[in-house]
Amino acid sequence: MAYIAQLKHLIQNELIPDVEEHIDDIFESIASQKDATPQERAQLEDMQALRDEYKELLKEIQSGDVDEEEAEQLYTELTSMRESDEGDEDDDMLYDDEDEEDEDDYDEFDIDAEDDQY
Repeated sequence: MAYIAQLKHLIQNELIPDVEEHIDDIFESIASQKDATPQERAQLEDMQALRDEYKELLKEIQSGDVDEEEAEQLYTELTSMRESDEGDEDDDMLYDDEDEEDEDDYDEFDIDAEDDQY
């Protein structure tokens, strides 16, 4: 019963709220632009479908259609997907800072006319 409870908690308290927050962000973006791009529409449809899948899975859990072994597999899969998604976001933040280069970093490699002694 442990994995069933953990899976239920994960879906109710983390996954569905995260997807709904993402849906809200897309709606805000659409509202500010007064129209949705095809990419935003597709992303919105994907997020809504994902939310619906999570809700359907939650119903299956509550009705007892998911056994402990299946719950363990689902929980493991969902948490590993979530962790990899969070890791991707962290990677993006690291690279954003590295894009800004300072010209002074390369001063030691600048070649002046006086350096033509070789």
